[in-house]
Amino acid sequence: MISLLTQLIRGHSDWLKTSHASLSFIKISTPASGVELGKGKVLLLVFEEGESKPTLCVKTTRIYSAGGIIKKNYDNLKLLAKGVVGTKHASMFAEPLYLYDDGSLIFCVESVCPGARFSSGNEDPGPVMEAYIAWQSHLAQKSKEFKTLEGGIKLPVISQHGDMTPDNVLVFRDDIYLVDYDYAGECTLAGFDLVNFLSKMEISSETRRAYYEKYFPHYFESIGVKVESYQSLLPLYHLEEVRRKDRNM
Repeated sequence: MISLLTQLIRGHSDWLKTSHASLSFIKISTPASGVELGKGKVLLLVFEEGESKPTLCVKTTRIYSAGGIIKKNYDNLKLLAKGVVGTKHASMFAEPLYLYDDGSLIFCVESVCPGARFSSGNEDPGPVMEAYIAWQSHLAQKSKEFKTLEGGIKLPVISQHGDMTPDNVLVFRDDIYLVDYDYAGECTLAGFDLVNFLSKMEISSETRRAYYEKYFPHYFESIGVKVESYQSLLPLYHLEEVRRKDRNM
């Protein structure tokens, strides 16, 4: 696979910082890959000579029959990219570069998002929330579909990342990146990511409540919705999380 991948990259020199740089690869298996054969993803990080950080990320699986998760990941990333093409929000996600599938081998090539994982216990979520809200506001302006929830609350149908946990948020200087696209677009319940992120931070219930009260009004205002109380929506977000897990078992 390495020789095939090298040949492919050489044919797309625009993917690299230096078109003729020597390449090296580091293989990383996701935890699921080591527990059950074929489950989870295997990552190949592509380094250019002289670079301390990878330029490309290649995702594949140990066995071809499990390759549906690779195509799904690639399609989901294309969906995210389509919603923000040509805008500043495009930089929040990796760029889907190539999907290879010859019937026996499948892998996708993405750009790499820089940064360190968000510290869920002692880091201010403000920059993450602001980036997320700005992205959602952009999508809401383009959305022409609405969904009426219990209590008569009418929300725009907006694609969510679907797994925006602190582990899937990278911070690099003033920039925020979202990674891991297995669930992107599956949920269109506005604000789901916001709840998912804050609920998984390692903080006290009082602090979490304060964050809800701070960011929910700002979020709903940004997408053009008036909601009297975020608390009435928490059970709906919880139900959506349960449904998402059931769909992907």
